[in-house]
Amino acid sequence: MCDSVDPVIAPSGTLLGLLQRGRGDGTLHALTAPRSEALAALDQCVLRDPRHDWRVENRSLYYARLYLDLDGSLDAVEAHLFAPEDHAAPGEERTGLAVSVLGHLASYGRDDALALLRRYAAHGANWPWALDELAVRDDDAALAALAAPVLARFPATAEGEAELAAAAGDSYEPRPWHLWAEDPDPAVGPRVKAALERSSFGLWQRQLTAPDRPQWSVDGVLSWAQEGHDRGNDRHVPAARCLATVATAADRPALLAAAR
Repeated sequence: MCDSVDPVIAPSGTLLGLLQRGRGDGTLHALTAPRSEALAALDQCVLRDPRHDWRVENRSLYYARLYLDLDGSLDAVEAHLFAPEDHAAPGEERTGLAVSVLGHLASYGRDDALALLRRYAAHGANWPWALDELAVRDDDAALAALAAPVLARFPATAEGEAELAAAAGDSYEPRPWHLWAEDPDPAVGPRVKAALERSSFGLWQRQLTAPDRPQWSVDGVLSWAQEGHDRGNDRHVPAARCLATVATAADRPALLAAAR
């Protein structure tokens, strides 16, 4: 849900209310209810994220397992992802839960979920999230095929190359980008390699390969995270990983000050 809009939650005694809250007994109720009713409630939860803060409440695995238990169709999820609103309101909060559910389903062997993720990574507004889901689940050939539609989003201009570098740097899973950087196609490999070299992510990866510990200071990591926040790109997870590597006991005051 959007941060400024509270989700509408059904009464706790109803099937929909139980599923919206992620209750364990919601699964039991769903499996004993008429299948069509259970799937309708499940679709509503996934397409209208019921969490008060989608960034801290994990619900995707819970819903994915229900789709498996109910052998649920993904038609409603597909319609949601490719609706006109996808580009009119491209915020992650609209599609993030659905994309995460598809990622879990792909891990469980649902080929229809994997195919849907690939299509959405190629054509959807929230393609970076879909690409991250595929990065840890798909094979090299399928990921390589996504290079062309992803790169086509960025014009071959100075501004476009800067946006491409930012997208590469903000990615949570680097595998597709490094795979594309090795692509022999002159329209793919050199362009992605240059983007990685320009990005903060590329800088971090090069520092990780140094024989000594990374040279980024705590102040540098915090500044990098703040820069992403100011641009609307939340980097708190990769920043936390960086801090876990570079921070020492002497940095505790700076970390406490940043936490406030």
